[in-house]
Amino acid sequence: MGIPTMYVSTGRDLGAQVMPPRSVFVNFPMGNPFGRPHDVTMQRRILMDALEHVARANTPGALVDLPYAWGERIQTIMELKSGWSAKPPDPLTGKQPT
Repeated sequence: MGIPTMYVSTGRDLGAQVMPPRSVFVNFPMGNPFGRPHDVTMQRRILMDALEHVARANTPGALVDLPYAWGERIQTIMELKSGWSAKPPDPLTGKQPT
């Protein structure tokens, strides 16, 4: 028995391609798998759900979608400076439309 690993993914399609032993998906912007900065309550919930998945997963490659919502969209630096706006990600996959 080794050290259990867990992948917390913000890109469901990437997580499916990488096929880690266990993973959870949160439909949050890339780089924010545990939620917004300073939101300790949300970060702790996601961490606890991920650890619970480590304990319960019995199928290699098991992927669980966590039910958390990001809420109001964060503006990027480009948006703040130029007024340009990105399209929202697909609600099912988290993938950015082209």
